Amino acid sequence: MFVLLDEKQQKELTSYVITRNIQDCSFSGSLPDVFNNSPAQADSIQTLTEIRDGDLYFCLEGRTVCIRDQEIDLTAKEFDALHLLIINRRRVLTFETIAYHVWDEDYIDVTAQAIHNLMSRLRQKLQISPDVPEYVTSVRGVGYKFNSQKVNNKK
Repeated sequence: MFVLLDEKQQKELTSYVITRNIQDCSFSGSLPDVFNNSPAQADSIQTLTEIRDGDLYFCLEGRTVCIRDQEIDLTAKEFDALHLLIINRRRVLTFETIAYHVWDEDYIDVTAQAIHNLMSRLRQKLQISPDVPEYVTSVRGVGYKFNSQKVNNKK
């Protein structure tokens, strides 16, 4: 679902990240490179989105997640769920929203238990040691959210 983005999707994601979370994200390449990706440049694909948050490293195009430089092996749905949570940090995502975006057209058949199981596996994989913070937390009866480990010193 998120492996390759067309030009419009790249611009939308980049615009969202820039307007909402620029202090939380780093891009490889300059912003003009990000906005000027075209099919003619497909041979030289550049990383669009790399996000670092505390011990967590997330790369959208490489579908890579690392905790303390240790790569975490995630299934496609686990990766998509983490991606959804990260780009919506500080927001609680309902079970329905998660099902809709992670399961696509099959979301109607997804049960709350399936979402709980997915998130439980994701949390287990991200918790590589007891001192690693909990990145994904549940909001009882509502859904899940991503807990950013960045400290915002602005007042």
